[in-house]
Amino acid sequence: MKLHHLRLRGIGPFRDEVSIDFAALGASGMFLLEGPTGSGKSTVLDAVVYALYGSVAGEGASSERIRSQFAEPSTPSEIDLVFETTHGVYRVLRQPEFFRPKKRGEGTTKQQAKALLWRLGSPELIPEVLADTAGQGAGLTPIASRLDEVGREIGTAVGLTRAQFTQTVLLPQNEFARFLRAQTGERQEVLQRVFGTEIYEAIEKQLEQMRREAAGQVDAANAGLAQALARFVEAAAIDDDEVRAALEGHATGHRFEELAQLTGQIGTDAARAAQDATARAGTARSKEAEARTAAEAAQTVLQRIDRRRQLDQLAASLAAQEQQAATARTRLEQDRAAQPVAGAITRRDHALTLQQDREKERDTALARHGEAQPELVTLARRDDALDALAAATDEATSQAGELTALVELEKGIPGRRRELTERRDNLDKARVGLAGLDEQIQARPGARAELVTARDAARAAGDGLGDAQTAAAEATTRLGQARTAARLAEQVTAAKSHADTAQQASAKAAEAEAEQRRRRNAGLAAELALSLAEGDPCPVCGATGHPEPAQPGTDHVSAEQVEAAEEARRGAESAASAAREKLTLARSQHDQALERAGGLDVEAATAAQQQAAAAVQTIKAQQAEALRLEKALEEHDKQTQALGARREKQAVAIEGEASALDAVTTALTEDEARIDKARGEAASVAERRAAHTSRARAARELREALVAADQAAARSRELAAEVELGSFEDDAAVRAAVLTDPTRAEFEALLTRRATDQARHTDGMAEEGIAQADPSDNARAAAAGQVEAAREAVTAAQAVTAATDQEAGRRAATAQATTGAQQRLDGAVAQVRAVGEKAGAVVRVADLATGRSADGDRIQLSTYVLMRRFEEVIDAANVRLAQFSESTLELVRDTGKRGARKTGLDLLVIDHRTDETRRPETLSGGETFFVSLALALGLAELVTAEAGGVQMDTLFIDEGFGSLDPEALDRVVAEINRLAEHGRTIGVVSHVGEMKNRIAEQIHVRRTPRGPSTLTVSA
Repeated sequence: MKLHHLRLRGIGPFRDEVSIDFAALGASGMFLLEGPTGSGKSTVLDAVVYALYGSVAGEGASSERIRSQFAEPSTPSEIDLVFETTHGVYRVLRQPEFFRPKKRGEGTTKQQAKALLWRLGSPELIPEVLADTAGQGAGLTPIASRLDEVGREIGTAVGLTRAQFTQTVLLPQNEFARFLRAQTGERQEVLQRVFGTEIYEAIEKQLEQMRREAAGQVDAANAGLAQALARFVEAAAIDDDEVRAALEGHATGHRFEELAQLTGQIGTDAARAAQDATARAGTARSKEAEARTAAEAAQTVLQRIDRRRQLDQLAASLAAQEQQAATARTRLEQDRAAQPVAGAITRRDHALTLQQDREKERDTALARHGEAQPELVTLARRDDALDALAAATDEATSQAGELTALVELEKGIPGRRRELTERRDNLDKARVGLAGLDEQIQARPGARAELVTARDAARAAGDGLGDAQTAAAEATTRLGQARTAARLAEQVTAAKSHADTAQQASAKAAEAEAEQRRRRNAGLAAELALSLAEGDPCPVCGATGHPEPAQPGTDHVSAEQVEAAEEARRGAESAASAAREKLTLARSQHDQALERAGGLDVEAATAAQQQAAAAVQTIKAQQAEALRLEKALEEHDKQTQALGARREKQAVAIEGEASALDAVTTALTEDEARIDKARGEAASVAERRAAHTSRARAARELREALVAADQAAARSRELAAEVELGSFEDDAAVRAAVLTDPTRAEFEALLTRRATDQARHTDGMAEEGIAQADPSDNARAAAAGQVEAAREAVTAAQAVTAATDQEAGRRAATAQATTGAQQRLDGAVAQVRAVGEKAGAVVRVADLATGRSADGDRIQLSTYVLMRRFEEVIDAANVRLAQFSESTLELVRDTGKRGARKTGLDLLVIDHRTDETRRPETLSGGETFFVSLALALGLAELVTAEAGGVQMDTLFIDEGFGSLDPEALDRVVAEINRLAEHGRTIGVVSHVGEMKNRIAEQIHVRRTPRGPSTLTVSA
């Protein structure tokens, strides 16, 4: 993948738009991204990763930092990246989410993240795309416009995940060395994430699960076999311990052929025993049937004798009741003849009584109405009284009906008068209220003018919030930098003290070394004399005689002591150099912080920040007041409109009510005139209508009384003509012949029982064998003895049958249960065989993959794969490391065991200068940097190969060069140049001053005094 162009706005410390033309910048193959710490160098890398993957580069860093704190609250941030892969040239435009002020009201609302992706037809379109700063696509249609679609398309085009990308294209600050120092578990996680080997762990877990499931299935199958065998033993009722032991032994040892042979023999024996028991039960049932037949015959003889004796008793009872039955028949015949005549006499007497009652009621009505309605009584005594009274009723009813409506009208007159008075009073009050509304409406314009004036004044005072907020933010930043500068000033003082102490220690160490060398030189003659022997030539003068050899003094110094002093001097100088570097760095950081604070101390910066914050709050308060007054003005206008509408509505209502009252007054006057006319001489219309109603009621009652008396007399005459005595002398004889209901029922029941008993006797004597039966006592006693003997024979036969049936049932149930249990046992055996064959294969594969197999090194599949990948990474890294370290250092995989198990993912470093094996923790700062860089480059090379040979034409290395000495820095830069010679563009991110002299093409990032950073390119 190759980066062509990057454009930023409102990203990190970059408030304004900045752009980088990577194609032109990397013409020589290498460029430098430099600037002070915290100025925004890493933000450029974050922007590249965010454009591609929607998140920043640093592991664990929050994507919220991508949004610039200096950006305008309502202006979106934007990243515009043009890149090229083997799939083509692409342009991606992303806007991270942010919170903007609400368009209405106070507060903020979230603006969701956006993304657009275009594919360019050819690289020639890149200049046209770069000119499209509005992000419209330069006339092209986006191939993706949703976040998930853009991520999917870029993943396909680049061919790397975010983790792989940051390990191959971006080597982030402080992160590419983490892989070198990582513990075994951390390194394993990195390799798994980069190479995607989690699938092998998933396979291990799946196989382990399958092994557990297979073991569970085997246990379940064996348990099922044991249960099936126990049920077979229970079903076959096996109580022989030797047979039980044989069955259990065959099942436990999986001797399934012997088990099947033994269970088959047991099943055959059970079936044969069941057949024998069934035959014995059949013989017993036949004998029981013969005994039952004999018992039934004896019982029949006894029953016929008892039946004949009962019938003879019934015949004697019928003879004794003969006279009583004759009397009952005679009395019932007389009652039937008297019943119709007695009924006619009763109806005649009742009609005569009713006639007398109706005549009394008629006379009472005439007397009651004689005083109040004498003319009606006169009409009732005429021959045509009924017609005359009917006409009088109709006339009075008609007159009362005509007055009914006027009665209701008369009742409502007083209420209508009161209502009219109330409405007139209310109308007067409404007119007073209308006048009050007119006064309120006239006062509204003045009040509105006052609100407008106050609102405009608040608006004017509330202008400039953006500038005030920017000033407050800058003041806050300066305050923070002032505090940082104060803290760093203390660090400068401490660093200077430490540097002075280290310099003094270095000077003392140099003096001590010089003294040791002087003393050693002074004692060299004595040291040489110690090695002289008589006759050997002196290495100084050549003489073979040594009459007075020099003797060592008490302060003689050996070569080892000199070397120790030299080593102490070097250590002191190194410590002094490190202390000076720390002092320089502390001073630089302090100067930068003081510059960013605008030269203010903490007290002055605090006062400025408080003043700026107070200005923001004052402007916000004025804006809030302007908003409140605007709302008050809107409410005032609404109330004015409401008052006008209310006044109009009330005026219309008053006019309508006045017209309505005139109409109501006219109608009331007309109705009062009608009432006066209808009342006549009566006190009221209601009284006059009551008089007519009373006359109609009296005429109707007199007519009804006359009609009822005439009808009762006619009915009495009709019923008297219906009475005929017949054979009876008079009414008394008829009444004497009629029976009471209880007596009649008693006679009828007597005759019914006698007829039933006679029929029973006749039918009983006609039954088979009854007439021939001997009813004597001797004959019955003999028959009863025969019945008892037959019953005893049946009982004995039943006992034999029950015993044989029970035995046959038990044998049959045992045989059937044995057959079923044997079938289930065969099924359990088949299940054990099937599960055992399948589980064996699963367990063998699982043991091999999870390192439990007895064969090989017992290494897990996932560990084995990572070990091979790790070796490939180490081989690729050693190629770079040989160049960086002049072949003095080499990486090897530690094949020993660390911790609880062997992982094969630990690192060792061979130092060829001493042929010693070192832990990565013992490397110096410079060694750690270029070993880590070599390891990262090797990992990147292998990842691109694993990703289908993805070619990464652009590579960034972020920081770490400050730990190298000039010679090591030369080697590393030379190797990076060799990478660039193969077509790659290498971007080096550093603030080390030496790098500026080595790399011509540079991107300069600087933070301005106001806070935001700027970016310039020099090529």
